[in-house]
Amino acid sequence: MATSSLHTTGRGKQQLPLRPGQLSRPARKQPRIIQSLSDFSNKMGDFLTEHWATIVTVGLGILVFAAISVPFLSYLGLDVLSKPIFYTLHLVCAQIPSHSFYIFGHQLGMCARNFSIYTSMFIGSLIFTLSKKRIPGIPWWFWVILMLPIAWDGLTQMFGLRESTWQLRLLTGTLFGLGNVWFALPMMQKSLTLPVAPPYPTRIPGQESTVQASSQNA
Repeated sequence: MATSSLHTTGRGKQQLPLRPGQLSRPARKQPRIIQSLSDFSNKMGDFLTEHWATIVTVGLGILVFAAISVPFLSYLGLDVLSKPIFYTLHLVCAQIPSHSFYIFGHQLGMCARNFSIYTSMFIGSLIFTLSKKRIPGIPWWFWVILMLPIAWDGLTQMFGLRESTWQLRLLTGTLFGLGNVWFALPMMQKSLTLPVAPPYPTRIPGQESTVQASSQNA
């Protein structure tokens, strides 16, 4: 009579017999997968910790380049490219024609204020990245001061008290962008480089009394 062989787990527990042609699963397969995912997450965390400022700078640079490319693409007759870019940039800018710059008679992808904000943020983050993230941040009160001009210019115009000019939009947007970058980026870098506190020791029941008894015997 043919008999089926038994297989055991890693702890030596006996399981049901294997059917003909059935292979036993490796006992360590799940821990290997977990270890691989843990290694991957650690590598990704190290990469983002090291290159996060570069990623921010590249993202801002793409945004500014896209806004500048719109009038050039429209001038060259490449509306199939310029229109999707222009409509996509509407997600971050109202694109009011009377508040925008024009190149070759075609509107820039952002209004003057938003273009100055993102351009100054790009330049500021680029300087911060090239300095190897060593530029010290500005204090919070100076950051608030840099926010006041754009608040005054925008609110007085919104309530119809006055009409802003392109020079004021450019100036207030630049102060706003640089202030945000030089306040936020150094603070983020400082938080990422802070030493991690060691975990609290785990107390095992009965261990403290054993240690005390051994110290008394000594």
